[in-house]
Amino acid sequence: MTETVRRSAESVIEIGHTAYPVLTPDATVGAGLRVMIASGLRSLKGASQRGSDRPESIHRFRIGLRRLRSVLSAFGAVLPQDERRALNQRLGSVGRSYSRLREWDVFLADTVQPLAASLPDEPSLIEIGATAREARKRALPDTGSLRRQVDDIVAAIEEAEWLQRPAGAVELEWQTDLKGFASRLLAKRHRRVRKHLKKVDITDQGDFHNLRIEAKKIRYPTEMFGNLFEPKLVDEYLDRLIAVQDALGHLNDALVARDRLVELPLSSRAQGLVSGWLAHEVTARRARFPRAAKNLRKATPFWDE
Repeated sequence: MTETVRRSAESVIEIGHTAYPVLTPDATVGAGLRVMIASGLRSLKGASQRGSDRPESIHRFRIGLRRLRSVLSAFGAVLPQDERRALNQRLGSVGRSYSRLREWDVFLADTVQPLAASLPDEPSLIEIGATAREARKRALPDTGSLRRQVDDIVAAIEEAEWLQRPAGAVELEWQTDLKGFASRLLAKRHRRVRKHLKKVDITDQGDFHNLRIEAKKIRYPTEMFGNLFEPKLVDEYLDRLIAVQDALGHLNDALVARDRLVELPLSSRAQGLVSGWLAHEVTARRARFPRAAKNLRKATPFWDE
């Protein structure tokens, strides 16, 4: 499902559940970095305001981590490499500690709930739901509260002076034009994802997972820097990009759900029911991908070439 882009005359652009600050046309690279880091921290803090084990809180927390990592990646050329890699690895490690929990949340929302809606009188659905919820409880990471995790990350980033002021050879680059910087980054990442779209093997989970990563690497900068360019062209590009991500994401969710299914102590009837449902989902998701991929390959670049 394509996310809604709400453009505001105020200070933010809302895309889905994420609010991105509006950048001014004369913004420098350094100013853009500082604004995006501050915005990412606000987003991360917002995720911890709700119950720490709720599916929506976990989802927003992981999105917040990915958003911060995307900022580090987008501005990687003007940041000290050792410090950037260390922080990126830390954020990635925290995100991975919640991966299994998120997988069970998706299993419950995208497999168990649709099955229950389609087959409301099926008795084995009680068994499936109960065992999946129990598996989710076991997947809760023993890493302290979500708020504590957020507080630790916020403190680490706020104390990182290299994210607030340039050091050494990159000092001049921090003063350069952000729009030109964004155009070069987007053009490079678009070429990469477009090339991969032509040859991806949708039946190879490793191959299309790499494509998912490449799509994310252009998705976040497109959202971050989008208001520097023509809004209509940006929205059209995002629609096509998100369609590809949705197709790949839903396919991945179905394949991961198949892996999680074997961990559940289910009766043969329940196992067969879910297996059949997931087999259908995998086939349907693969069938939807080619059209989305073709549309993205033909997308008109909105950045300055």
